This record gives sequence, C-alpha cells and structure tokens, in this order.
Amino acid sequence: MVKVEPPELALAGAPALVFQPVVDLSSGRLLGMEALLRWSHPTRGAVSPGLVIPAAEANGDIVALGAWVLAEACERARHWSRSVQLAVNCTVAQLRRHEASAAVIAALERTGLGPDQLTIEVTENAIADPSAAADLTIISGLGVQLAVDDVGTNWSSFDPLKQLAINSVKIHESMIAALEPEQGINRLVVESVIRMAHSLGMATIIEGVERLDQVEIVRSFDADAGQGYFFARPMSAEDADAIAGSDPVAKFSLLEPGTMVPPPGGHRTGTGKVANGPPPDAAAPSSEPAPAAAGDPVVDAATSEDGPPPDDAPTEDPPSAEPAAGATKSRAGTSGRSRSSSTRKAQGTRKAATKRNSSGGGAVDRKSSPGANSSRGTDASKKPPAGSGGAGKGGAKR
Repeated sequence: MVKVEPPELALAGAPALVFQPVVDLSSGRLLGMEALLRWSHPTRGAVSPGLVIPAAEANGDIVALGAWVLAEACERARHWSRSVQLAVNCTVAQLRRHEASAAVIAALERTGLGPDQLTIEVTENAIADPSAAADLTIISGLGVQLAVDDVGTNWSSFDPLKQLAINSVKIHESMIAALEPEQGINRLVVESVIRMAHSLGMATIIEGVERLDQVEIVRSFDADAGQGYFFARPMSAEDADAIAGSDPVAKFSLLEPGTMVPPPGGHRTGTGKVANGPPPDAAAPSSEPAPAAAGDPVVDAATSEDGPPPDDAPTEDPPSAEPAAGATKSRAGTSGRSRSSSTRKAQGTRKAATKRNSSGGGAVDRKSSPGANSSRGTDASKKPPAGSGGAGKGGAKR
C-alpha cells in the first residue's frame, strides 16, 4: 500500500483516518466504510474535528486537507473487496470553490479506485447552494455516488434533492435516539422520511444505531442500511482493511451488538478483525484516541470561536474513550420475528455500475436495480449495488 503523506498545513498537528462500517439491514452484510477524520495536536492530543474543520476553512487549509483525506481513503479502499463502498465527506466550502470535484478526480486517477466505489457525502446546505450544487453535478457525472447526510436536523423539503442525482439519504442519529417504543411523532417522522426517499428512488441509511430495539424498528420501516455502535465503533485503518478486504464479505449480527458472524471455519468475534482458529484471549487495544474536550484550541496558528460548528462541519460525540475495536459488547436479547418485505438491498446507488454484480457499502439504485424485492433477513446472494468520509465529517459516529 502506497502511503499518502499529509500535506504541509498551518494547523499544528497531524491528521489520520478511522473508518466506521455501514451494514445491510436485511442480511447484516458489510456494505461500506465511512472515512472519519481524526486530528492529533502535538501538545493537546486528540482534538475534535468539529473544531479542526472550521479552523482549516478559515486559514485555507481545507483544500489541501480535503484532498489528502480523499487520496488516503481511496488508497485504502482500492485494496478492499470490490463490493465494499467508501464514503467520504465534503464541506460546502470545498464544493463552492470546485475543489471537491478536482480532489475526487485526482484521487481516483492516482489510486485507480472505480468511481462507482466512492460516495461523496454532503449536508443539505450543499444541495441548496447553487455553486456547491454545480460541483456536485460534476462529481456525479464522473459516476461517483452522492449521499445527503444528517437528514432530520434542518430538513425542510425533498425538493432540492430532485435537482441532483442523489443516491441515498442518511437519517441523523438524533432522530433515531428519540424513537419511541410505541407509535409517536419521531417514529412517524422517520418512517415518513424513509418512504419519501424510497419513492424518489433513494436508499436510506440510519445513523446512530445503538440498540437492538432501534435495529428492529428501522428494519420494520424498511430502512436499507444501518451505521452505529450497535454494529461497530469507528476503527483503525488497519482493522478496516482486514474487515473490508475479507473474503467472503464480512457479516454483522442483527441480533447481538458488536458481533460479527463468523465465516465458514471461523469463530464469532467482536467488531475487529474476522478471525479464524481459537478466539483471542484478550481484545486488542483501541487505536482511536479519545476526543478532546469541546472548546480546546485547535492549533497554535489558528483559533476557533466558542459555540457550535457550522452546519456543514460535523460535531464530535461526547469525549468518552472508545473501547477496543475488537471488544465484543454484552449480548442483547434475540428476536425470533421474521418478516417478508421489499428489500432495498443495500444502502446507496451504484448508478455507474448497475451492470456489475457486486454489493457494497452505499445505497441501492432504486431507479434501476433489478430484483429489488426479496425476503428481509435472507442473505443477499445477488450482490446489490453499493453506495455509502473527507475533511468534513468529524465525530465518532454512533
């Protein structure tokens, strides 16, 4: 693997990437990995990307930083299974300058990663911004998939999505955390968003899935894919390589948190590497640093104002240290319920490669993907099209 050296930046410290799996809610298959930015300050340690991104935008580092994130993530993804999608976030600032499309083109040419294996995630602000939308049109024209992130935070209308070839929408974790066990307003909102997205040919990805009951609820709504601590916390690039490059494609339990379904001849593991042979005696130490407390200075050369980051800069989860990537969570209850429903087969659309039989980590092409109906809970033997981070996504997503 060719190492992509970080650029010279005015920001003090060094960037790194971690990755969080995206899982098919019908089969548990790994669909993709979202790249998430981490920042290590020389004296303050781990610093929230929610502080780093605004500082990088203010001093002009965002262009070089965004290009590095794309290049590093694509270099990793080219060694993964062809069925695993890479998701990278871009900020409105990158798109307005048309730097995002330039970085995408450069990363794909450098690494040889197929454009249909890459998803660019943006917030709804980028969709509504004419200049940013123009750059997204260029990116989409390359065959790269587009996903709208954080749906439910400031969402007002699906109309802007009709103007662009949006493949998938990601429903924000705040909507999932508030899901009621019985019928209630949040359930109605989440179910309505899923139905509206499906009616427009878009797949739905549920962020912040932490509990079994949430898995069951969103599966009952026919959501396509899930991402969150129930399946796996953000993991090191090396652990992501082991999972995303495995053959057969990794599968996660839809009943037990933090558990991977073993391949033939393997054993059940936590969400780290797929293991064969006897189970390890102890989990590997976590490779992800704990985030810095909110309000810490980001750099010596730049400062950030107090208060929440802008809409297109992600916020960091609470600063609790993350457990080992290989640690298995406590067992949850099991559900004997089985359902038959329309399986969307993945999570984003593989617009540029629906002819290829492979499944991935983004979204299903609801507009052109054949065989969209199958029994929920069966393994996707017909590999569905894939589709679902850059400089813009910060926190350890749940």
